[in-house]
Amino acid sequence: MGVKKEWLLDAFIKTYLYSHAPVGSESLRLALQGQAVQISSATIRNYFKQLTSEGAICQSHSSGGRIPTTKALKDYWRSKLDLSTPLEVDLDKLQGASECYGIFSMVERYQRAILEAVHNHAGQFLILDFGNTQALLPYNKKLEGFLKDLIGLECKAIQELALSVCATSLAKKIDQLYQEKLYFGLCVLGQLIQKRGAQGLFRQILEGSFLRGLKQGLHFEKVLPLGFLGVVCPIKAGGEQQRMLCVGGLEQDFEGFYGAIRRLSI
Repeated sequence: MGVKKEWLLDAFIKTYLYSHAPVGSESLRLALQGQAVQISSATIRNYFKQLTSEGAICQSHSSGGRIPTTKALKDYWRSKLDLSTPLEVDLDKLQGASECYGIFSMVERYQRAILEAVHNHAGQFLILDFGNTQALLPYNKKLEGFLKDLIGLECKAIQELALSVCATSLAKKIDQLYQEKLYFGLCVLGQLIQKRGAQGLFRQILEGSFLRGLKQGLHFEKVLPLGFLGVVCPIKAGGEQQRMLCVGGLEQDFEGFYGAIRRLSI
């Protein structure tokens, strides 16, 4: 794809994300004119034909305008969303931004707690002492030895180690006690329920198990219904590094959303 054609496709998708309506050659010309870019409608139509034949855009059934294909939107977000460094997020802005941009977000953070001791209670239970609270697990000799080696570690590190050795009961217990989940824009998830077979996915997202199994990055139809985008990225909020999951339709403005929740430097 030529440089000018790539640039035009980028401008086309930006215009579509802003308007949520099919984009015609004249409407794109006017949008570009507002950015001090001069290009004729005829030239745009020629590029539209090429982009249509390449599968990047398609004709809208409701009008003479065109819309980006699923593949084009996926490629667009792969090129635009930079997840290499944690985003400084203002949590106070998340609810408003989620509603404004139609994007659900969940922030996962751990309360700090250090494992101080592990007690064997009559060979029946293991009591994990975190100082201000305790956790109870069925007794297992191997698990007892594993946990005693972890005394002095924070709960988050313990959960990560537990998952690495498939000690799922331990990981779930720590998750229940010390992992706090903040939800924003829950109404957006209502769209998921309408998709066939997505009810279980809805529960997994709310419970947090969905995020636990995902790596950092962009996720499409392998884990979400077709037409949806999920983004897992590291963030910083209140001086703490946390994880955030965002879910929305491919046609939602994720760039605008992340810009809206960014914490401004003082």
